[in-house]
Amino acid sequence: MNEAMNELMKEIAEARHSFRASDGAEISYIDVGEGIPFLWIHGWGGNAEGLYLFLKALSQFGFRGLCYDQRGCGESTGADKLGVPQSARDAKELLEHLGIEDAVMLGYSMGAAVLLSYVEQFGSRHISRFIIGDMSPKPLNDDEWKLGLYQGWYTKAQMERDLYNMEHDYEAFAAFFTEQTIFQHTPDEVRTFAEGPEMTAELYRKAGEAGKTELVRHFLSMDGEASHINRRYWESCDSYDYRPAVEKIDVPTGLFFANPGSLYSPKIAEWMAGHIKESYTYILEDCTHLASGEKPGEFMADIVDFVKKTEAKA
Repeated sequence: MNEAMNELMKEIAEARHSFRASDGAEISYIDVGEGIPFLWIHGWGGNAEGLYLFLKALSQFGFRGLCYDQRGCGESTGADKLGVPQSARDAKELLEHLGIEDAVMLGYSMGAAVLLSYVEQFGSRHISRFIIGDMSPKPLNDDEWKLGLYQGWYTKAQMERDLYNMEHDYEAFAAFFTEQTIFQHTPDEVRTFAEGPEMTAELYRKAGEAGKTELVRHFLSMDGEASHINRRYWESCDSYDYRPAVEKIDVPTGLFFANPGSLYSPKIAEWMAGHIKESYTYILEDCTHLASGEKPGEFMADIVDFVKKTEAKA
């Protein structure tokens, strides 16, 4: 096991590169394979290393897999200026650094917010296709919008509570978030936003029955600096309304969502399809927000299908 892990880490090190952004930050990225440039923008709490194996497998289908560490994540610096809009600017500078003009850009979860910020700032510059993965263009719900986070139950007041907990008692935030992420939910389930020792104990009990205890430990284990970074990205991601950016998309776009889902409703795909000129919807059945990891083979096959389907239009 150690030998295999050492070999994997060696591979990742060989695939890792960096460039200096226009403000001086060092942005680390992974570059694996040859072919159609495919830039995956990682989600909240993630990094490029965690996507290496998927990108390596995808490269076997004629893709050049790319993923950069957003600021404060992985090996990238510049955390003093982190945020969703800045991550979008870093994506543009990475593509320009590599001389890429026709990338497929996939944004999953918070990465989709970065993708939509990219559209807001740069349109489809350097992009041939977009893929939006299981994310709402407006995470905060209100009287007129019920397609946000927690399948319509997340409000500004709850966000303020979460931001407080993430600063003072991270586990109080993380236990509910983890339960909502790793188990299937539907919009008609009332979200109580429970917190405290009872919530954490119930989470571990439920995870134990489902064989997800290690996943829970991963979600709940967060040191001070990492939780601070997560808090800043959470506020940056959830404060925006990118619905106008959706209207600006002018290249073929894949909509990849889970059913029944957990954090987000698959009905978001329907809304987006009605506001994007050319879209293709892919639903991963019997999945949560972690669909790309629950059914990686199907997820990859859908990516390949989408790119081939739109090849003549790229």
